[in-house]
Amino acid sequence: MSNDPQACVVDDFDDNIGVPAKASNVSRQTSQCESEYSTTLNGTTTANIGTAATNLSSAAPKLSSGRTGFGRSISWFNSRANGSQRNIGYDDENGKSEFFLLLLFQSVGDSGAFLGGCILIVLVWSIICAWGSQWLHELADSNPGGAAERWVEDIENCKNALSIVGTLFVFTLVFRFNACYDRWWESRIFWGDIISKSIELGTMNRNWITDGDLADRMSRFIVVFSYASKAILRGKSLNEDGEEGPALVKRGLLTQEELDDMHDNPCWQPHYCIQMIREILVEAHSVPGGKGLKFDESNKVHGQLFRCFDNTIKDLNLLIGCCIRVRASGLPASYDAIVMMSFFAFFAIAAVVWGVGVGWMAPIIIFTSSLVIMFLIVMGTKLVDPFGHDKVDIPLEAFCDTIESQIYAIDQRSKKGTVSRFARFSNPKGKGWKCESRSSRRTISRNLTAR
Repeated sequence: MSNDPQACVVDDFDDNIGVPAKASNVSRQTSQCESEYSTTLNGTTTANIGTAATNLSSAAPKLSSGRTGFGRSISWFNSRANGSQRNIGYDDENGKSEFFLLLLFQSVGDSGAFLGGCILIVLVWSIICAWGSQWLHELADSNPGGAAERWVEDIENCKNALSIVGTLFVFTLVFRFNACYDRWWESRIFWGDIISKSIELGTMNRNWITDGDLADRMSRFIVVFSYASKAILRGKSLNEDGEEGPALVKRGLLTQEELDDMHDNPCWQPHYCIQMIREILVEAHSVPGGKGLKFDESNKVHGQLFRCFDNTIKDLNLLIGCCIRVRASGLPASYDAIVMMSFFAFFAIAAVVWGVGVGWMAPIIIFTSSLVIMFLIVMGTKLVDPFGHDKVDIPLEAFCDTIESQIYAIDQRSKKGTVSRFARFSNPKGKGWKCESRSSRRTISRNLTAR
């Protein structure tokens, strides 16, 4: 555990989720984005967006010193122009194409020594039992009715007892695996809600805050909130290697001063972003005459806007708190102890019983079954902390990219004004729409038949 008095630790993990070493200075000058990807939708590339980004890029050095909101907006436009997401993909878009055994072995990762050691122990024991059962059968054949024959009969009669032990073992195994999976699934639900609430907050921001600079700042910190959440759930800060702090500065989502201030504050960085969003909301309400919001103080809706914003911000605060709880709580050590005791007890008895019944087939059966069971145990262990870099962990990078892309898309269509224009004037053919759904046709048909 670090001795840094500013380091923030989330309970038992001894991981500093606070202040690492100082980040190096990142240039504030906006540069043209060298896009590595080209989005293609239904066979049509988004070349026109890339062209617009290039045109804006040429004007960026004149407009931005890294401190103005407009300059940061241009930088963000360059970085997101060819990366906006219009389709909903699978969480594991790359892993789904891999052979399942390769994915399985990659998932167990550094647990190979533990897995191999446990299997080796029960395998060696099963070989000893198979050899001992062969020797016992030879004694029984050489001395019919003797002690060796009675031992063989007694061991063969233990099959029902072994079934009971196996049932208890499977119950403990499934109970532990379900507890591990519930943690993973709960985390996935929380991040799905974070995405939804972030998009909701971004939409309210552009619909109801009329001050352009304040709206730009709120959009930026909604995006930064997601990356700060990813960092804290991995026991890091935005400034640390492997996290997005310097990249966010380069893309214009943060200034170096803002990043340094987040670094210097002994706080959980997602809550820093939430506080910043609240401060921006207060600034919007503080504009004289209520002009910072779409509805001024004379409108009854004006007072309700703060409540709508605040409820969504509270939800984001609650969701990241729930994720921190999942990450910090871990799994009770007794679960692991009970499962491993049951594992060795079951295979210790099974090797003796199966050795007498099937002879040298017992080591083969025990090796295969213990391998499958150990994979389940190790896979469950990997699910305990769902926020890491393992194959089975939830894809936090993809979720953060989704939030950034969607907030950017909201900003762009708001600035373009087409949605507002369609909301006021759009009316196809100057008349109402005609329902062509099957259910409506069936309803009309039944009504005509009744008449």
